[in-house]
Amino acid sequence: MDHYSWLPDHQQHVVYSLAHADDLIARTGRILHDFTARGTLELKNVTVGNTTRATVIGVAPIPQAVPRLTADALNQLRSTLEHVVYAEVVHQVGRALTPQEARSIEMPAAATTDDFDQWLKHRHRSNLAPLQPGAALCERLRDLQPFQRREPEQHPLRILVEHTNWSKHRTPSVAATLIGAVIPDGPAEGVLVSTAPNRPVEIGDVLASSPADVRVPLDIWPEISIQRPHCESWHNLLHELRDLEQWVREVALPALIAGTSRDVPPLPPHLDTTVGYRDFHAALAAARPTPAAARAARDLQVEVARDGLARIIALHPEGKKNIDVIKRWAAELNADEVLQKVESLQLPDLRQLDAVVRAMIADAGKTSGKQ
Repeated sequence: MDHYSWLPDHQQHVVYSLAHADDLIARTGRILHDFTARGTLELKNVTVGNTTRATVIGVAPIPQAVPRLTADALNQLRSTLEHVVYAEVVHQVGRALTPQEARSIEMPAAATTDDFDQWLKHRHRSNLAPLQPGAALCERLRDLQPFQRREPEQHPLRILVEHTNWSKHRTPSVAATLIGAVIPDGPAEGVLVSTAPNRPVEIGDVLASSPADVRVPLDIWPEISIQRPHCESWHNLLHELRDLEQWVREVALPALIAGTSRDVPPLPPHLDTTVGYRDFHAALAAARPTPAAARAARDLQVEVARDGLARIIALHPEGKKNIDVIKRWAAELNADEVLQKVESLQLPDLRQLDAVVRAMIADAGKTSGKQ
C-alpha cells in the first residue's frame, strides 16, 4: 500500500474502474485472437496473361462483440477520468454539490486555451474553488488539455473523447480488417507485393503478383483496426486501446490526483473485480501489473512462435519424418516453454543448432511415446 500512498481514500475507486476497463480489453483481445486464428481472408490465385495475382475473394465479418466491447472499454476509461474530477471537487469543497453544480462537472477536452477558459466560466463551475484559475485541480486539468500539443487532434484525450462521443451518440466503434503486411515466404524474385492502402480490405484487392510460372507462399498479416472519427484514419484496434489505457492510467490519473505522473508508480491495471475484497489493501495485493493489451500481445507472440517452432524443426531431415509428432509436441508446450525453445534456436553455429534441434525432436518422440 505504501507504493500507492499518493492515492487518497476518496480516489481509491479508480483501481476498480481501471480493472473493469482492463477486463473489457482482455475480452476484446481474446475474441480477436480466436477470430484471426480461424482465418480472416479468403484468397485465390487469378492468372491474367503471364501474371498470377493473389486476389481477395472473401473477408470474414468481424464479430459484433468487438466494436461494442471496444466502445465499452473506451467509455469506461473516459468515465474513470470524469469520476476522478467529480470526486476531487466534492472532496475539496467539503460538501455535497447542488444538482446544477453536479451536472456541470466533467473532464474537459479543449482544443484551444480560449475554449478551456470558456469552460471554466460556466456559471455553476466558476463558483467552485477547485475549478477557479490558479487552483491546483484547475491547473492540472489545464496541463492535460489537447491544446498543450502542437497537433491537438493527436492528443490522447482528444482521441478518447472523439471515440466515446461517436459510440455514445452515433454507432459503436467502427472496426474493420486492414492488411498489416504481406511478406513472401522464401525467395521472391519477380514477386511484387502491393502497398497496403490505409482502408479496409475489399473483395478484389490484389495483395501480390508474380510471373505465372512462379509460386511463392505468402505470409499475410491482417490487422483488425479502428477508425478515429475526427480524422477518419485507421489504427490497430488493440494498439489504440493499449495506448489510451496507458495514457489514462500512467499519465492522466496521476496528474489529476497527485499533480505529477513522473514521480509516482502507475496504478496496477489487472484485478479480478468479480471477487469481493475485504478492503482496499487486499485488492491491491491481488492486483497484477501487466495490462490486457500486453497480455494479448504476448499470447499472439506465443502462437506465432509455436507455429514457427514446429516449422523450423520440420526443416531438419529428422523432423520431416516426424512432422505430426512435432506439431503435437509444440501444441502441448506452455507459453514460457515455447518462447524459451524458440530463443534456444538463435544459434550461429550450425553444429550447435543441429544438436539443439535433434534434442527437441527426441523430446517430442518421448512425449509422443507416453501418450
